[in-house]
Amino acid sequence: MTDDLTPLTSANHWLGWLGENPGGAVRGEIERLLRQQVPSASLAWLRITAEPNFLTGGRKSPEDEKKIIVTRAALAVAFELEVRSDDRTDELKGAFSWVAVGLDGAKPRYRVWLDLSTEMPWAAEQLKARIYEIDRPQT
Repeated sequence: MTDDLTPLTSANHWLGWLGENPGGAVRGEIERLLRQQVPSASLAWLRITAEPNFLTGGRKSPEDEKKIIVTRAALAVAFELEVRSDDRTDELKGAFSWVAVGLDGAKPRYRVWLDLSTEMPWAAEQLKARIYEIDRPQT
């Protein structure tokens, strides 16, 4: 099987905060999270299985009231994937969420979540809190 990130890459939503390759950025973050759990983990393939959920927040531009300066953004995607490590291969399903704040300043902050065995409606609901949760200091 091969990657299918089409629901994300074909979405009619601004994803500039993820760089020039939003699909590659999401794939890379998911693989990074898997490697945090198992250092030898390798993402064999990734499929986005539903339309992504997006949230974007901003403030009016002081120079032009018709323009918005984006201050925060978030996305949640439902996925299925295959991950391989030294001694096993697993197929996983769930939701991946990525939140960014401070997009209007010099020091943006990011946080990601990999919620296994969850459905998109749950992830979309969590995104509403997570987009503001990042403002609180981590304990």
